[in-house]
Amino acid sequence: MKKKLCIVIILLLTITAAFSQELRLVVSDKPLNTVLNTLDVEISFDDKALSNYKVSVSKTFNTPEEAIRFLLKDKPFKVEKVGSVYVISPAPPEEKIVIRKTYTISGELTDKSTGELLPYAYIRTNKGIISTNEAGYFSIVKETKDPMQIHAQYMGFETLDTLLNVGNHKLYLNPATISLDEVVIAPSSSTMLMQSGRTSGEMRINHQIARYMPGSADNSVFNLLRMMPGVRASGEPSEDLIVWGSNWGESRLVYDGFTIFGMKSFNDQIGSVNPYLAKDLRLLKGGYDVSQGNRIGAVTEITGNEGNFKKPSIKANVSNYTANIYASVPIKQSSALSVAYRQTFYNLYNNESIVDNSNENDHGNGNNNQASPDIYIEPEYDFRDLNLKYAGRASENDNYYISLYGADDHFKFSVKQQEYKVAATEKNKQYGAAANYNRVWNNSNNSKFLFSYSRFSAAIDNVSGITETQSTPLDVFQIKNTVQEFSLKLEHNFDIGRWNKVQIGGEWQHYTTSFNNTETSINNPSLHITDNISLGKLSLNAGLRADLIPDDKIYLQPRLSARYAFSDELTATASFGLYSQFLTRVPYQYRSGSYQMIWNLTDSTSLSSTQFLAGLAYSKNGWLVNGEGYVKKNRNQLYYIDNTIYALNNTNVGVDIFAKKEWRGQTAFASYSLVNSSNPQEESTGQEIKVGAICSLKSFCLSATYVYGTGFPYLSTGGHGHGQGNEEGQHGNSHKHSDVSSEPYSRLDLSLIYKMKLKKFRLQTGASVLNAFDTNNVKYSYRLSDQNNVFNIYTKATPFTPVVFFEIIF
Repeated sequence: MKKKLCIVIILLLTITAAFSQELRLVVSDKPLNTVLNTLDVEISFDDKALSNYKVSVSKTFNTPEEAIRFLLKDKPFKVEKVGSVYVISPAPPEEKIVIRKTYTISGELTDKSTGELLPYAYIRTNKGIISTNEAGYFSIVKETKDPMQIHAQYMGFETLDTLLNVGNHKLYLNPATISLDEVVIAPSSSTMLMQSGRTSGEMRINHQIARYMPGSADNSVFNLLRMMPGVRASGEPSEDLIVWGSNWGESRLVYDGFTIFGMKSFNDQIGSVNPYLAKDLRLLKGGYDVSQGNRIGAVTEITGNEGNFKKPSIKANVSNYTANIYASVPIKQSSALSVAYRQTFYNLYNNESIVDNSNENDHGNGNNNQASPDIYIEPEYDFRDLNLKYAGRASENDNYYISLYGADDHFKFSVKQQEYKVAATEKNKQYGAAANYNRVWNNSNNSKFLFSYSRFSAAIDNVSGITETQSTPLDVFQIKNTVQEFSLKLEHNFDIGRWNKVQIGGEWQHYTTSFNNTETSINNPSLHITDNISLGKLSLNAGLRADLIPDDKIYLQPRLSARYAFSDELTATASFGLYSQFLTRVPYQYRSGSYQMIWNLTDSTSLSSTQFLAGLAYSKNGWLVNGEGYVKKNRNQLYYIDNTIYALNNTNVGVDIFAKKEWRGQTAFASYSLVNSSNPQEESTGQEIKVGAICSLKSFCLSATYVYGTGFPYLSTGGHGHGQGNEEGQHGNSHKHSDVSSEPYSRLDLSLIYKMKLKKFRLQTGASVLNAFDTNNVKYSYRLSDQNNVFNIYTKATPFTPVVFFEIIF
């Protein structure tokens, strides 16, 4: 009994002791030091510091330490136990996280006279140089609300120097009102940037000045391009854009977002782009960023006119090649519908005769004992194209356009001899369509959606049967080739902090090619991301592109470019990149020794290129001097050598030097280009010198251009390249050119234009003389064939050619 009683007492004492550990504090508005002194523990603290704080509490705590920590809550003190003593000391100050607020200045650049947006204009700020996108939009991120001074420049327009506050703005540029109307740029310290672009390999070209240069107005876009450094003019390769030694089909021409698969019609003086519709030309010779894909050569982007949003306008031009009319009608001051139509109105080719030169023993020996003509060529030719474009604004900052294009080029000829007659044709048709929407969000980020469709079809009759000794029955072999491209593209641009502008994008492309009823197709989805970093004088563009070809592999293509501004006058640029291509032009052998170039998808071995570029540009007081060097290591290029097709790796090394001077409305320019290729010939070197001048004298404008080139390959081991008749200075059918011509190319073109401005309309008339000295040049052979191909009679280089035109503008 006593034992049980002892156990109960022990339990009661244990429970009492346990409950005695709880601490009950009930105080109201008492100094903190006084409350801490009531706790039955050893505490060390600064009595004066804690007396400044008063507490009120009614709470039960399990331990004194819990009570102390509760009382010090939200106060600048900390507690730690040293042995049996609680030590209270001031807490270290907390580091405050400062969130820097950023502010955005954004806006659009617009032509004040027409309301059209100005793409790829340059804006100089104290943070460096930025550019508007293809919709004329720009944004600048800064850390203060202070106004920012900007200098906005666009070719052919006056420079805008203004202060912008935080927010969205609409900026208007006035066309330059000097002797060449809206053509010549007023000299400025950064004119070079308007010409040389943001990165090496990029050139911006003012198409408005093209109308004052020699050549056909119907081909003004490419007349201007051929005078740019690095763009080959020797041999007049008008069907392909050959830049820095590129091969067939490696360069791309883009108009309003859709691909044009041929630069010209059958006639070299009629280009595939109506000059009334070209607003901005951007030539990317190489080293371009990851937003461009599926080419290892150059890319030419042509932005089309949107039309006049303010008033109707009509332009009409008649030349000895085509009649061309353009009309623009505004709709509710927020959109415009534009239409342009061109057509030949008479037969451009005369009947030709071919003389049998088989009795001529030695070319150039002065033998005039020629046979009588016994074969006659009767050609007929017609061309037409139509452009429709509807462009407008969905809201204050959102814009859109729908662009449609169609062209029909038809050349037919009959070959008549005493015993037989045969007819053959070449039909080329091109179609294009694009729908674009640019959206600017409330945070000044912007997005772009683009749908595009392109189709090119060719049906070509290749005729043979004329030999050196006798005429045999003609043989006609028809080649039908079609290439088609669908594309959906989405891009989004946003700012990360004040230094970084990031672009992410995705694209889905579907290619289809057919050749004589054999059809192939591929899907090519791709993703790309770019970070544009602005660090004051230094700007970097780093990007990665990934192209996926189903059942093949992923092609990763990193690219990097940099620009450093030593001053407003001197800028250095450099670029590096990997490039892949899956659609190109390849030779097709339809007879032994006879080839035709066709569009086709590459096989399992795609084209690829590694490119290195560097440039330096200086501009001041109307002077521009620009030099660029490059190395392009291409793989799996196709070449036609000695009647055989080879896939070769090729390294192109070269340099472009360009100089320009503007003064009092006059312009003079010159360039030197050199390209050395390791294939198809060993270490072949091509060189070109180009010189031009434009002089305005009141109502008259005189201009001249000259091209001299040597050492370029002509890509034809058989055939005659510049006509098969016994024209003066030409050889008979037995002669064959080598792959690299020893004959230099030279051509002088002259132009004179008269302008008159009346009350409600302007008149302009002029004349050009192409190849003023009638130099007998070798034509770059884009059709590869043996000497029996009658078709080559129409592929000789431009002879002495007069061009006249009359234009009226309302």
